[in-house]
Amino acid sequence: MTSMTQQIQRTLQKTTNPIPDFTMGPQRQQLAPAVHSGVAPIKTLSSGVVRMACGHHAVPHIHEYAEITVLVVSGMVASLAGDQLEETFLHAPGSIMYIGPGVPHIGVNLAPDAEATVFEVRTDRAFNDDVVRLPELDAIAAARVDQLQRDFALGMLTDQLDAPTASTALW
Repeated sequence: MTSMTQQIQRTLQKTTNPIPDFTMGPQRQQLAPAVHSGVAPIKTLSSGVVRMACGHHAVPHIHEYAEITVLVVSGMVASLAGDQLEETFLHAPGSIMYIGPGVPHIGVNLAPDAEATVFEVRTDRAFNDDVVRLPELDAIAAARVDQLQRDFALGMLTDQLDAPTASTALW
């Protein structure tokens, strides 16, 4: 009779690397891909840090095939999503948002005087290989961002940014 708790010999693969310097991604966000196929034999997930300067916003884009989960670490952030960026999601620190593949979106730092940082996990094993810019939405994005940042400055979003939220945007 064989033991039900047989030991299997295997070797743990491990890496420990410093978080890399931030570089500008095609969606106009400062990205620091941390765990991805370039540093470990990643099969399906990657993760990294996104930093948004004071009042900064990304440009409209999609991730063609990746699912994304975003955790707001610091700052007051908004996401605009939808074919015309018509849906607004507000995120206080601790908020989590899932964005499905192919959903047009942008991230917005609402604060004119504080940096925002988010942590992202993606099903793009290289972290940022499937970004497709949507320049036809640039004017809509600029107008929506201006209005959101004005509303934030006037205190009109305070109640909605009182506590962390969990949101989803998917087709």
